[in-house]
Amino acid sequence: PLPHDAPIPLGKFATLTHCVDANLCHDMLTGHFVTSILTLINKTPGDWYSKKQNTVKTATCGSEFVAARTCAEQAIDWRNCLRHLGVPICERSCMFGDNESVVDSSTRPHAKLHKHHLALSFHHVHEAIASKIVSFYHIPGDINLANILSKHWGYQQVWHSLRALLFWSGNLSVLMGDAEDA
Repeated sequence: PLPHDAPIPLGKFATLTHCVDANLCHDMLTGHFVTSILTLINKTPGDWYSKKQNTVKTATCGSEFVAARTCAEQAIDWRNCLRHLGVPICERSCMFGDNESVVDSSTRPHAKLHKHHLALSFHHVHEAIASKIVSFYHIPGDINLANILSKHWGYQQVWHSLRALLFWSGNLSVLMGDAEDA
């Protein structure tokens, strides 16, 4: 729902883009996954989030759903924050994730989840998509910008992604892959 006490939006529209990922067994001692989310506001990094998940999952799909739920919650928060600042925002935020099964099951209207412990995360993401708050797209893992936040990197491995992010000039679809085809 739109906030009733937000000022009239003025200026150019802001586009919100969120890259999300979960890193398998980031912490080898506890087995916890790490959720990483990179938020771009008009192609400019606005927020980055990297946190160990509270529960241990036995499969990547479960941790990716938890990460997608966190990302959907952050997308809603960012949209409300910008609205209260009087910034006009595009109709939907774009979410990019590299787990194809999570993206597919979240975006299909009649999809059902058979694992009860993931139901809340699944339904929260599904509702955000159905409410036209976000659109969720699959991108290959090697170009997912959230990987910068979730994995142990050296300078040489991450510089290509960082350079494209920090010194961007051109079309965002080049940076993110061709999401329109997804």
